Amino acid sequence: MFNFQYLMVALCTLFISSSLSKPWDNSANCSDLVIPLRVSSWNRQVEDSVLTDGNAVIALVFDLVQTSNSSTWARESTALNISARYCEPKGPSPRRDAIQLLVHGITYTKDYWFALGMLGVQSRLYSWVDYATRRGYATLSIDRAGDGASSHPNPFHTDQIPLHAAVANQIAAQLKRGEIIRGQSFKKVIYVGHSLGSMIGVELAATYPDAVDALVLTGYAAEPDSSLLLETGLLPAKDALPARFGSLDDGYLVTSSLPGRQKAFYGRNGTFDPQVSVLDFDIQQTVSVGEMATASLAKVATNYSGPVTVITGDQDATFCFVNETSAGSGPGGECGKGKTSGPARVSSLFPAATSFSATVLDNIGHCINLHYEAIVAYAVAHNWMDEHMS
Repeated sequence: MFNFQYLMVALCTLFISSSLSKPWDNSANCSDLVIPLRVSSWNRQVEDSVLTDGNAVIALVFDLVQTSNSSTWARESTALNISARYCEPKGPSPRRDAIQLLVHGITYTKDYWFALGMLGVQSRLYSWVDYATRRGYATLSIDRAGDGASSHPNPFHTDQIPLHAAVANQIAAQLKRGEIIRGQSFKKVIYVGHSLGSMIGVELAATYPDAVDALVLTGYAAEPDSSLLLETGLLPAKDALPARFGSLDDGYLVTSSLPGRQKAFYGRNGTFDPQVSVLDFDIQQTVSVGEMATASLAKVATNYSGPVTVITGDQDATFCFVNETSAGSGPGGECGKGKTSGPARVSSLFPAATSFSATVLDNIGHCINLHYEAIVAYAVAHNWMDEHMS
């Protein structure tokens, strides 16, 4: 159960910073950087479309999902600038040779891992990076291509999951060679994904099996229910929020329904701070049509031989929970427990993994970092890393 004293303090001290806030100052040294890349990936060929309203978006996404098995693919190459933030623990750490590569989900930036840029007590409640650096791990969080301060490639046939996996592969290699952090190379790269970031992790392991040394997949399970995302009121970002996204192509989308977003991304009332969900809605980023067109095409990582863990909330509506009162008609209802749960069934994608584990956490919805019990997830993840990366 969540702590009501924390809730009262959080409600009284919620502060939204318009500038770059640094809630990690007490536990880490951080710096922002830009990583220039040229990447090549095997992408689904999705034609550019003019999207006039929400109905056009739904029709296109539905058609792309229905035709995924008959789609055509082609090699694409593009130059990108990836915005990143590197944080390292203050003082000596026995884990200096390992780094976490943090990859966010749709409509977020690297600030998903930093309590959405909130200050004060909020940063301790919701900041993965604050927890990680206190446990001795360095982190590199990125704005995925198409989000935040990173490049925005074509949102139909370029900004797709295979592209993101190619980016992660190059970044992991550069981290190991010491080409990103001056004077610092890392022996081990731990890939940590959330939601679509976890899907990218699966693609990374399938396409580049030697890229990373371990996979932590959060907000993820087998057989996602993509229909729920349509209830968030997807609209072209340039039309819904022209002041922020007026220069983007039609294929970049945002959510327009706060209740729909809460249903998809959060657990039952009482598991999250409503003010956090409102902030989350107000500062949201985008999702591309190309990402949605490749989200249901999970590959089997036949040759990946590292360890894998999946950490998912028991009320994850996007993957296995339908609503507050019933299991509904989704692929598994509530996430469940044991070997038949949605998170546990992810093991079928990693037949050669040295180890696989799945944890379903109580009182947490899809966006784990934004719930009162987030720190429980952080502890589970870092205990697992300590065991497998030592």
